[in-house]
Amino acid sequence: MIFSICMADKPIIGPTVICSAFIEKDGKFLLVFCPRFKVWRVPGGRAEKNETVEESLLRELEEEVGVKFNNPKFLGFGQDHQYHVRDQRETSRLLLFFHVKTDKALVIDPDEAEKYTWVTFEKLQQYQPIEGALTNFFLKNSKVKL
Repeated sequence: MIFSICMADKPIIGPTVICSAFIEKDGKFLLVFCPRFKVWRVPGGRAEKNETVEESLLRELEEEVGVKFNNPKFLGFGQDHQYHVRDQRETSRLLLFFHVKTDKALVIDPDEAEKYTWVTFEKLQQYQPIEGALTNFFLKNSKVKL
């Protein structure tokens, strides 16, 4: 028997790909409180059609914090299933995490963050409630030091 995974009448649905970054400034990292999921997270967003991962990340960061970044360093990934509070639905996500640095003033988009804070990398790992994929990233990458 031959099994086919290509079914023209049914889309293959997998996790949404999200590109996020640990934004470092003066030795601290930006955490934002996400109004859609009601958790703390690092800035980022969904990859769009025909974008590379890096293009997605840099576009999302410019939209969310008003700064153009260069040369993001890939750190690893995390996965989660979270409840989208605004849309009243569960979502499956694969988050790719990067590290970027800046010395510029950021302008945080209020639609992307109800509130925000700058914390050390060690304290960032202790914040609650934190995005599930971020927790998953820390579990998979316990030796990451920024």
